[in-house]
Amino acid sequence: MWRWLSSEKSNSVKLVFTKNNIEIAANTPDVGEARESLAVAYKGREFSIAFNPEFLQAPLRVLTNDEVYLDMIDEMSPGVIKIQSPFLYVLMPMRIS
Repeated sequence: MWRWLSSEKSNSVKLVFTKNNIEIAANTPDVGEARESLAVAYKGREFSIAFNPEFLQAPLRVLTNDEVYLDMIDEMSPGVIKIQSPFLYVLMPMRIS
């Protein structure tokens, strides 16, 4: 899924969290805009956060788990990607306007 959503020229991948949903959006100059909505187990407040697509994709390329957890506090704090086994990946957000 992640390959078509971003490219080397993409500046960021924006994640918009709402109740039980996440919208993933990327905009690339060569291809245009891509959006995907996924049902997720999320019950916090609505917010948006952006990440460098390469750093977001790096752990997801190698993980084979069916469930991946993304823990976040707010838009400006680091996110943490976790799975059930001993694995931890810290992800720094990007400023979005």
